[in-house]
Amino acid sequence: MKDSFFQQSLWNTAFRPFFWFGSIYGVFVIGLWLLVLSNTISNPIEINSIHWHSYEMVFGFSKAIVLGFLFTAVQNWTNSTILKGKNLFFLLLFWALGRFSMYPLGFPAYLSFGLDISSDLMVIYLLIPKLMVPTQKHNRPIVFHYALFTIFHLLSGLSARSVLQPERTLLFVHLSIFVILFLILIIGGRVVPFFSGVVIPGYSFKRIPKLESAILYLPFVFYFFKLIQGFLAPNVFTNIDITNFNLVIGILIASFLISFSLFVTNSIRFLSWKPWKSYKKPILWILYMGYFWVCLGFLFYSLAELGYFPISSAIHSLTVGGIGVFIYGMITRVSLGHTGRSIVASRLTVFAYFIFNFAVMVRVFFPLMGEYKYAYHLSGTIWILTFLIFLLQYTKILFSPRPDGKPS
Repeated sequence: MKDSFFQQSLWNTAFRPFFWFGSIYGVFVIGLWLLVLSNTISNPIEINSIHWHSYEMVFGFSKAIVLGFLFTAVQNWTNSTILKGKNLFFLLLFWALGRFSMYPLGFPAYLSFGLDISSDLMVIYLLIPKLMVPTQKHNRPIVFHYALFTIFHLLSGLSARSVLQPERTLLFVHLSIFVILFLILIIGGRVVPFFSGVVIPGYSFKRIPKLESAILYLPFVFYFFKLIQGFLAPNVFTNIDITNFNLVIGILIASFLISFSLFVTNSIRFLSWKPWKSYKKPILWILYMGYFWVCLGFLFYSLAELGYFPISSAIHSLTVGGIGVFIYGMITRVSLGHTGRSIVASRLTVFAYFIFNFAVMVRVFFPLMGEYKYAYHLSGTIWILTFLIFLLQYTKILFSPRPDGKPS
């Protein structure tokens, strides 16, 4: 490939190609999932369709978007260039080729899976020299989280393909979901108050160091207990009798307490940021809404640990709500701010903000009323619409140079 290809604006920073291709893939995956659910087409995937849907939304869609703003954030934190040009192209290529790993393609599917894992290893290779240094001590957990994400990714793929026990697929996929969430909490904790200070006159908040430490390190305790729970008590999320105490009950109670602690700590942090002050700035309050869904999702998940809330609704509060809404807020803001444009959401984007949150409510609460069909199809259709709106408005921005001529 000619060097001029890699000098195009698309390859200047990671957010440009990963936001665009990630959004395209988010539309494709949910569209295909709705067609399979409605029996419009037969399942074209070699594995369990629910496993495939979960796998691709985590390691396909979410991973792409998170890599986009993770590398952008780390470059800002370290004031250095980490990923651009050829290296960025090949990381994106490995991710894209990895999307065929669950199709009935024989050896090429395994090769695809290998490339997908290789893209994770490339990420770790790029992050270690920048974050595992004395000046970035507070950001080191990002490397640890991503290393765990890579391990869970490997175990998820091997389980889905029955190399390991296939019934453990969702355990490892769900653990990977939480890695994505915890990365969002780290990045969100850095950028949301900063964004608020930039656009809200007189904004200030008090950072609570002990609270920040708890949010930073509690996730590793969570991983530990979820792994134990997954192997000792795989049939979880049913009402438990605490009067008949045993090791399994103890693990479930511990998991509940950790999940509830995540709800409490993140809710305190959320309120300390004074989210109500963002109501005049849609491009800011959408980030607060994403964080709100994370907090509510941890509450629902902790109740699900004891069997008092449906696990599917709890998970989708964290994924469609926490991950989805926060991601949408980030891609619409970062794509403007880091390309030298005015950071103001258009009316169409604000419309997308509202319907996205409505989609979360539909997916989380309609199943509680027995309306599963509407929950799946209405929320999925809105998801597709919101990302089509993003692509319609932001494609030219992501592919074009900055108007001010600066590198981006």
